[in-house]
Amino acid sequence: MNYMDMLALLGVGGAHPGGLYLTKQLFEKEKITSETSILDIGCGTGQTSAYLYCRYGCAITPCDINETMVQKANKRFKQLHLPCKATIEDIEDLSFDNEAFDIILLESVAAFTNLSVSLKECKRVLKKGGIILAIETVKEPQMTEQDERLISEFYRFQSIPDEMEWIDHWEKAGFSNVIIRREHKIEQDERDIDFGTEFDLSNEIPSGVYDLLDEHGKLTEKYQGLLGFCVFRCIS
Repeated sequence: MNYMDMLALLGVGGAHPGGLYLTKQLFEKEKITSETSILDIGCGTGQTSAYLYCRYGCAITPCDINETMVQKANKRFKQLHLPCKATIEDIEDLSFDNEAFDIILLESVAAFTNLSVSLKECKRVLKKGGIILAIETVKEPQMTEQDERLISEFYRFQSIPDEMEWIDHWEKAGFSNVIIRREHKIEQDERDIDFGTEFDLSNEIPSGVYDLLDEHGKLTEKYQGLLGFCVFRCIS
């Protein structure tokens, strides 16, 4: 049992920083039409993919490495009568053709992977001039090596880059025009339902899941000033 298993069993939607609230803001700044092809890697329960299809009528391809998440995403699409189909994919070894998508979306996904492999795979399946939008965890300067080790062990991050390290990873993968948008905590009176977290609970949930949830809450409070997040917009 790990953090990602916990999210899957609880069916957490909007778990990434900023939630659907931030995702909507990002896509309002892009030119999306019914012809735009979007790959939603790490789609989770399908919250974002469902929104993008309903809002823009675009060609959305949702995928996730976790089978339970994929099942819950497809359950959502069926309930909403959407022609979307989530599949199991590994970001480090995607099954899609070269230059297949206009946009790739990563909502708190890349930090859990081998960045030297996963980002190159994203570059491979993006069309030339395509865009990647990533909402990712960023290490703050005051984080110690011990803090980083404890956080990485719990969440199973393969790395926690700072802003400059992220830029280096994007550029080494072949992306250009890397734009960073530093995000801050949204004030309470600015929040709406899209900023919240939703749940689609599995029928059977081991007690250990709630222990993990409790530990996650304690770590979030303890390391509140050590982990930030940024939006990265990069061009293939």
